[in-house]
Amino acid sequence: MLYSKKNKLKLKPFFTAKDFLEGKKTFFKLPKTAILMPSADMGKFLKGHIKKHYNLFADIDLLNDNVAVVHNFSIGAPLCVFIAEQLAQLGVENFILIGVAGGIGRNLNLHQKVLCTGAFADEGTSRHYVSETLIKPSRELTSKLKNLTENKGYTWTIDAMFCETKQEVLFYEKQGAQTVEMEAAGVFAFAKKRGLKCAGVFVISDLLNSKKWDAIPDRKKSAQTLAKLMFDISKKFA
Repeated sequence: MLYSKKNKLKLKPFFTAKDFLEGKKTFFKLPKTAILMPSADMGKFLKGHIKKHYNLFADIDLLNDNVAVVHNFSIGAPLCVFIAEQLAQLGVENFILIGVAGGIGRNLNLHQKVLCTGAFADEGTSRHYVSETLIKPSRELTSKLKNLTENKGYTWTIDAMFCETKQEVLFYEKQGAQTVEMEAAGVFAFAKKRGLKCAGVFVISDLLNSKKWDAIPDRKKSAQTLAKLMFDISKKFA
């Protein structure tokens, strides 16, 4: 038997990200906007563009006084939210989640960009922050990014990459999901709980919208598309 998540949402945690950072004596200040890029190492693309560098379980590179790029950390909502909690304590208020995702929308093609309008929470992190199963991003931030993408729709956030089934793909696609990934629901839930803003954009790296999985054919192209998206977003907040 598990403790009631409904009851848990009303309770205070033993310790917070603020306590954690104070214990590590981490006190630097970050810009209001951060681009979160799980599983992406943007080092070669950022070369010559970095104003200042930090490390906090991920590489944090300041492009200007208003935007930080947080990259080179692993996939999954638990780690992404663990990092985001600390970023918030260091001054970040706007979180832009970008990364690769599987395409489950019927008309999607590889390397297209999809603006996320909500996340089906089929992972474990979000339920520690909110009770919703469909978690929406910030309307304001999402609207600001709408001209950067060819598509929009919900995403299906799951913890177990190798447990995605055809039945689930069809189920979520019928409900408006265009992508499947591992972080959005957790990050959206964290932002909602903390009174912060978050939006998400995904680059299609592989396809699950046919009878079989279309394996990732061009990682280099995916990285280049992500890098361009990163710089395009940073310009909007410069």
